[in-house]
Amino acid sequence: MPVKRLNIELPLDQYEFLRKEATARGIAISRLIRELIAKHRQSLTEELKKTYQNDPWFRRCGSFDGPDDLAEKH
Repeated sequence: MPVKRLNIELPLDQYEFLRKEATARGIAISRLIRELIAKHRQSLTEELKKTYQNDPWFRRCGSFDGPDDLAEKH
């Protein structure tokens, strides 16, 4: 996986939180940040799934979780 180096400025309290959390878990701050981003990305995916599945147009035209199995007659 390609990587990109990032230099960020954080308020001291946020940096201290990251440092303490990473130290307590025995990992680097960069790994903790990557894990937090992955967790946030996953939660966004779940929210989007819920939003789409409740949408009436998606339920009618979607390929799953709708009133009809559209793939069955495709």
